[in-house]
Amino acid sequence: MTTKPKVPLPLGEVAKAHKLSNSVYEVDLVPSYCVGTVPNGGFVATLFSVVAGQHLASRNQPHTLAAHWSFLNRTAAGKAYIRVIESKLGRASSVLHLSLHQDGLTPHEPFIAPESQPKVVAYITNTNLAEESGVTLPTGWSLDHPPPNVDLEKLVSGTDPNWERLIHPLTKAVPMLNNLEYYHQRSGHVLPTTHDYWIRLPCDENFTLASLGYVADVGPPLLIESFRPASVDAPIPPGGFAFKKAFWYPTLTMTLDVRRTMPPEGLPWLRLRVVAKEVLNGRYDAEVLIFDEAGSLLALSNHVAMALDISRNYAERRPKEKI
Repeated sequence: MTTKPKVPLPLGEVAKAHKLSNSVYEVDLVPSYCVGTVPNGGFVATLFSVVAGQHLASRNQPHTLAAHWSFLNRTAAGKAYIRVIESKLGRASSVLHLSLHQDGLTPHEPFIAPESQPKVVAYITNTNLAEESGVTLPTGWSLDHPPPNVDLEKLVSGTDPNWERLIHPLTKAVPMLNNLEYYHQRSGHVLPTTHDYWIRLPCDENFTLASLGYVADVGPPLLIESFRPASVDAPIPPGGFAFKKAFWYPTLTMTLDVRRTMPPEGLPWLRLRVVAKEVLNGRYDAEVLIFDEAGSLLALSNHVAMALDISRNYAERRPKEKI
């Protein structure tokens, strides 16, 4: 009997925060957004943006303008608390210092024990992107190796001449890959570590500004995975590795710079350009450019990430463990 794949949990339904006090929010790191035993860093980043937007809603600053995350220790599926410190409250924008905790959680004030060490920390600047105004100048910038045109209706039906659905060989082993649909060029990537993708969420769900943290983190691991053969019997790509070699891709730091807003209802499609300049000794950089359907730049993200043996993902956790 064939087992049907599980229906993905909509990102908007699980990326929520419950306010416990004026400075602490409860979130849930759901297993369906984990890679192995560790929640996806982009999903965690989106939870931070949700908390920041909720915390600053009364100031009419719901949108994350810029953010920097540092992933200090492995998180785990389950409950977590995010503490908010107001670093600067301004009329146009505000800066928050946030930290995610999973140890020393209590059901009453102060909710987080003093000795609790954060797993993830961030500085987030929020504003109201819909109210931005100011100088706008032509820069003449454009992508090198621009991707080909796309017909999004034909893309879904599999008949677009330039793009096709990406079915990764690890989809069954990594259920989180089912939370997103990837489409790549039929002709292949323009360079080994310069990739273009169209993406959409299943369940007829649209991308929102809060989901950009998640979106920013879905592409970099594919840069490394493109060096894996398509099957056990397929030849290893030049400079690549065996099909059965398993990696974990923890993010050390990630930034997000949001350039423009979205419609209130969100967007069904986004396009990514993901680039690594060097992969060396298990560490790599990644730049992610996020575009809307019309080709306008929505956001930029930069990563410092690692490619580790998958055993590190499942290793026994120790106090104050570092990646």
